[in-house]
Amino acid sequence: MFLIKTIALSLYLLRSRTEGSPIPDPLTLVTRDFNVSDIYANWPSYDQLPLHPSFPTKAAWGVWGSEDELGALNHITPDTIKAALTEVQEGIAISLNLNLDVPHPPLIPTRTPLVHTFLAQEGFQDDIVTINTQISTQYDGLRHFPYSTNANVSTYQFYNNRVTFEEIFAAEGVNNLGIQNAASKGIAGRGVLLDWAGWMESRNASFDTLSDSSISVDDLDSVAEWQGLNSSSFTRPGDFLVVRTGFGKQYAALPLHEQMVAPFRENARFLGVETSEKTLAWIWEKKLALVGADNLGFETFPTRDAVINGVGRSLHEVFISGWGQSIVELLDLERLATTCHSLNRFTFFFTIQVLNVAGGVASPPNAMAIL
Repeated sequence: MFLIKTIALSLYLLRSRTEGSPIPDPLTLVTRDFNVSDIYANWPSYDQLPLHPSFPTKAAWGVWGSEDELGALNHITPDTIKAALTEVQEGIAISLNLNLDVPHPPLIPTRTPLVHTFLAQEGFQDDIVTINTQISTQYDGLRHFPYSTNANVSTYQFYNNRVTFEEIFAAEGVNNLGIQNAASKGIAGRGVLLDWAGWMESRNASFDTLSDSSISVDDLDSVAEWQGLNSSSFTRPGDFLVVRTGFGKQYAALPLHEQMVAPFRENARFLGVETSEKTLAWIWEKKLALVGADNLGFETFPTRDAVINGVGRSLHEVFISGWGQSIVELLDLERLATTCHSLNRFTFFFTIQVLNVAGGVASPPNAMAIL
């Protein structure tokens, strides 16, 4: 149906130009027809993105409607949550969050460390926590990473064109695409762990998470098969895909002085998922609500560009501002991985509750796995 709408829009624009009438924003006209009873009717393939050539590279603008601010969280429905409850069998609850001051110092030196202050009162105590929401386990909201050209502010584009860079910093407090939307949505469902680091160790293959090595989706399919999952069907719509790169384990094993200098290495690099069109297509077709990992960035960091139709784009750009798909970084996956292997199952119920901050950019995820 959206293809028919695109043709109709093209005819409308042609007529508007010849007749001199105002040309509307394509996003108001090029949207996918869907309803709550069949949210995947007319679902576009990766190759059909974007719905209109004026939209950014591989953007899913209009896929959930022109006013949408939830993006991939729309994959989470009452039915996906109820189905995910069957994952709770052992009654084991596992926090997926690092301490708020870990890693220390922050892996990106320009981000200030946590400050924790105690206040002694008469008869009670308070404390104050001041934190950059991007220094520990973090949920990247839809204001975090725009499409851009050479990091130029003038080219910034955010999900569904719902906010501009200037509006984010406006004195009147424009809250579009703020993290309060995710807080109000309620994020819960089925999680799937792919233990890439465990797979590598099982093959006696060495790897360095403090490098710019990348993990391909072919590798991730192999990990799924190694874990006893079907690589073609191990996820369901609405799932939270979690990749264990081994960063958390390797970082924790570093001597303290090496942890302290890790962010300040010349041309510091961190292993992650490969930035490529193949990765993008693989993720899109799975209809995931979220992706996450135990490393910095999910993708290889610093972010690289996949050249798509002559334009370089990172996974962050396409995920966050293209699809409205948040990324959860620096998860603590060690206990979860150990438990999953001991039970020989790699799916679980998960919950995330971000801070309810109007206009917020990111948040600690308060993530939990329940098996």
